[in-house]
Amino acid sequence: MSKDKSNIERIFYDFQEAQEFLGVSHQTLYNLIKQGLPSHKIGKKRVFLKEDLVKWIKEH
Repeated sequence: MSKDKSNIERIFYDFQEAQEFLGVSHQTLYNLIKQGLPSHKIGKKRVFLKEDLVKWIKEH
């Protein structure tokens, strides 16, 4: 059974993907994290839940 990854909805975004999703620069994303944008560290990587990003956009 082959899986078509294009049909799988993203749940997590890495740092660069979150930048693109929000339309902000690298530094701005760091500033948003300092202001309370939810993110999670998995090992050395920081990831963002899509639902957290959508909620942040709606609230700000």
